[in-house]
Amino acid sequence: MSVSTTKETVTVLRLAGDIGLGEMDALLGSMTDLVLENKNKVVLNFRQVKHVSLNAISKLAERNQRFKALGGEIKLVGLIPYVGNLFKLVGAYSNFDVVYDEDEAVARFDS
Repeated sequence: MSVSTTKETVTVLRLAGDIGLGEMDALLGSMTDLVLENKNKVVLNFRQVKHVSLNAISKLAERNQRFKALGGEIKLVGLIPYVGNLFKLVGAYSNFDVVYDEDEAVARFDS
């Protein structure tokens, strides 16, 4: 996972590979650190992710609800069709703002 911060208020996390519960727990730990730094606007780039476990998606959806309660949000970028379908299967797809690219996702935080 690589991390970059844009516009001082939006953090972009670029993910890769398969994401199971262990990887999701590590990701959520990183996101908890961001909240503690008052950075609750996050873009997750899934462009290089091939699979996400259904339980991991559920955990991420729960975290997005917490971010929204704090005035922030998690936006998803670059879902391949298979991964997008997994989000839909769990019923989590509509809980996220799903965007094609990082620049658009970052810009949506300003609108």
